[in-house]
Amino acid sequence: PLISVVVPLYRVEAEMPLCVDSVLAQTYDRLDVILVDDGSPDDCPALCDDWAQRDDRIRVLHKENGGLSSARNFGTQRCHGDYVMYVDGDDLIDSRTVELMVEAADKYQVSLVIGSFAKTPVLDNYKMGQNVEFHVESGIEHLRKLLLLSGESGSACGKLFERSLINDLVFPEGQLFEDMGVIAKICSKIQKVAFSDACFYAYVTRPGSITTLRKQGSKHAKDMDRTIETVRRFAGSEFQGEFECFQSFCTLRVAMRVDPDGFDSKADAQKYLRNARGLAWRASRNPYACSKWRLRCALFSISPRVHNAFYALYAAISGKAIG
Repeated sequence: PLISVVVPLYRVEAEMPLCVDSVLAQTYDRLDVILVDDGSPDDCPALCDDWAQRDDRIRVLHKENGGLSSARNFGTQRCHGDYVMYVDGDDLIDSRTVELMVEAADKYQVSLVIGSFAKTPVLDNYKMGQNVEFHVESGIEHLRKLLLLSGESGSACGKLFERSLINDLVFPEGQLFEDMGVIAKICSKIQKVAFSDACFYAYVTRPGSITTLRKQGSKHAKDMDRTIETVRRFAGSEFQGEFECFQSFCTLRVAMRVDPDGFDSKADAQKYLRNARGLAWRASRNPYACSKWRLRCALFSISPRVHNAFYALYAAISGKAIG
């Protein structure tokens, strides 16, 4: 099968060569690599055109700036592959990613293959360095993992989607946290998925990237609320307890970075924080939440500052980047 790899690019001229190299270095050669220049004002457009001249697996699409979702949608609508995969322009994938995921899709006859991810500092290349083993479960059971943020991040990256899912691969344009609603919808519809805990995908954390921005304001809060409501529609009544966890965890992830100056008023910021602390307190007593999330929620409900201090300490000790 032909695999389309959609790579949105905006202001990542320093990181883009490493990202594209990691895609072109795949042990699986049947690739339709789509570089989407999202109106980038730096040298990304020229770099894209240069890459296309050197490798006939690459197609370049230039468009006006519309954001990450717009770029993904633009590339998805023009892909030729039997499967599609997304790699953000400043991230990396292991050289075996496509080969192993295609093998899993064929072996288990699934339309969605899911890998895990690592958060790393800037690297010249990325090797996951672990054995790869896939397991199969129902789409609904994987949706439950998303609701508990346990074994499923909700990101579109690090996944292989069959072309039959392309009508569901429409990301809300202009909205942050857009992936989770799309993944929830797909998991609610499909019979089964193949998944692995192996870290095929590396989120490269760097100053200024979307996933490492510390301060968050009213847009983050409103967009996360929209995503939560979208996921609510697919969770259904059977996962009410799990959905309450999802709502609490996602709200906490925004609230821990709240910048009062980013809201219409400081009173709105304080109201959002109070609501987040209330949700966190309830989640700390929710039997569906794992022990780590219960501890985080308990700390946040008592004091966001204490929570953030312990979270930063955990990140420093574990070596995991905060994102």
